[in-house]
Amino acid sequence: MNKKSLLLLLIGCGSAAFGAQQYKSWSLTVQPYVTYIDYSNSKYKNWGYSATLYGALSLSFGNHLFEGAVGTTHLDYKDGYTNWNQSDYTFAYTNYVLFPWYGKVGFHYIATPNTHFSDDGRIYFGDIGYISRYRWDGGLFVSYSNYNEGIAATEARLHGGFYRWLDYWRGFYFSGDITGIHINGEKQLGTSKKNYISLGGSATYFTARYKVTAYLWIGQRTLMVDNGGFVVYNLKERYRGGGNLSGTYYLRKNIWVSGNIGISNYKELETGKSVNVVSTTISIGYAF
Repeated sequence: MNKKSLLLLLIGCGSAAFGAQQYKSWSLTVQPYVTYIDYSNSKYKNWGYSATLYGALSLSFGNHLFEGAVGTTHLDYKDGYTNWNQSDYTFAYTNYVLFPWYGKVGFHYIATPNTHFSDDGRIYFGDIGYISRYRWDGGLFVSYSNYNEGIAATEARLHGGFYRWLDYWRGFYFSGDITGIHINGEKQLGTSKKNYISLGGSATYFTARYKVTAYLWIGQRTLMVDNGGFVVYNLKERYRGGGNLSGTYYLRKNIWVSGNIGISNYKELETGKSVNVVSTTISIGYAF
């Protein structure tokens, strides 16, 4: 796993804050996350963890959504290598005034005491799209990641989905995405490849009490910005596929617990080994 700023949180967390609270003049959502990371076959990495605090403030009956997150990540390296520590700070604003159209802008900042090209990394991102409520949605997410040593990444992701209802309370939501990433400074990353493309798809079963989502992707990704700008992969690994299974259970209307288990695979540049990364995340959310 590239150092993810492991906010595995945010598959739809912002949209959930908008959707669930839009009939109140204001609402505040707070959600802490804890993630454990395990590496298989890596010569260098052993295990890691991440802790993140996410918050979302919805104003004016959901017309304005402000999101923020602060996270820390530690990766334990095997003997003879320096451990990795990193802090992430993210802010995003989404405007729904022209609903069903929406627009989102945000900023993600990376700080690490390690000598690395991503220290002081600055990621600018945005999303624009259309929501046909409870029927379908679509949009375009773009980001620009500016790192040290002349390294940068430009990303564009087309995404969309649709609903299939079983009755008033239950149904399915299916989504798909295609992501393209262009790299500057590829030689500093130890590769000659500048362009990467991947395809992903998910299926969600939901009821009034809980929801379960399975997501898979294939292709190649590196220096990717994911989960609406809240997750950033900022190490050199070239990912070659992955997926995750996540679920949310609502204890009450305003209290819920979530879990996520994900697996991904990358080729370790230094050794050529195929490395599997398994991450497990738990969280609890509360809406005021």
